[in-house]
Amino acid sequence: MQNGRTLAGAFVMAIMGFMLCSSGFAEENIDFVPGEDSGFYYTIKKGDTLWDLSRKFYNSQWDWPGLWEMNQDIKNPHWIYPGKKIRIFLKEGAVVKPEIAKIEEVKQEKPPEKVIPSFSFAEMDRIGFVKKNAEPSLGSVIMDQDNKVMMSSNDIIYINPSGKEPLIPGKLYHVFNTSLVEKTTKGQTFTGIRHLIHAKIKILEHKVAYATAMVVNSYRPISEGDMIMALKNRESILTVDETPAPINGNILCSEDDNLMINDNYIAFINIGSSHVKPGQIYSVMRVIDTAGNNNILQPDKKNQVKFDNIKAGKMIVLHTEDISSTVMILSSKYEIKPDDIVN
Repeated sequence: MQNGRTLAGAFVMAIMGFMLCSSGFAEENIDFVPGEDSGFYYTIKKGDTLWDLSRKFYNSQWDWPGLWEMNQDIKNPHWIYPGKKIRIFLKEGAVVKPEIAKIEEVKQEKPPEKVIPSFSFAEMDRIGFVKKNAEPSLGSVIMDQDNKVMMSSNDIIYINPSGKEPLIPGKLYHVFNTSLVEKTTKGQTFTGIRHLIHAKIKILEHKVAYATAMVVNSYRPISEGDMIMALKNRESILTVDETPAPINGNILCSEDDNLMINDNYIAFINIGSSHVKPGQIYSVMRVIDTAGNNNILQPDKKNQVKFDNIKAGKMIVLHTEDISSTVMILSSKYEIKPDDIVN
């Protein structure tokens, strides 16, 4: 009986020895030298066991005794504590499957696209302008083919060339006339030449003494003596700038010398291309001046009340020249008049 217990004990010890040795980790040199040994340090996390770590790194939970033997500072294999570093040696041929952290996909919202406002005006080619000197005339209208007093669209007209430039068949030109603009504002006198566009024409034939043309578009009646100039092509779509740098200008007049300038009217201001550009929007301010009023309650100028300027409307710059710009009134709360302030 005693021999039976001895044999049984020896058998159990042999099995335990086999388990420890068969793991391949029961070696005398168990120090892990980074850069030389194949392995790494692992920091124990809450819930870890040697059983689980063995399965995680060696694909077999039965290798936990070898993992325990490599870390002899672990006194009890059933008690390992979070935060403690242990050494993980890699067996030859072992496949390590490190835990891959799951990263939640973050949907990045696209920033809202910046909308750039624009202003479209199909009749940009027909607007007039004011500049210091008159455009050179390439010729003048003689008469209509049918001897009409007032010429309009689709009419055939005769032109007397000036000889400054040839009038090229198939090419487009403008019919225009000019007038003097002279205004005194704040003690300063503005002088310029207004150019009004009457029509767009297409040259049909250029003979020795005259040329013929067809009126493509008529904006105003064409009369004998109206002049011809090269077509002024302009962009019909403008990028809008609602917050340009402030200016200190004035309304000179409307395109057709209207006393009251309302919505969609074309006008000219005394600020040129060095200070403004097409697409910029400005306010039109009305000056309330009591100096010209016969106010019996305030006969003394010293006692007159100076009122703040009121906003009369808004305008957009369509075209610029050297000393002036052509604008359109977008909206008017009050009637806009020449000399009103633009800022």
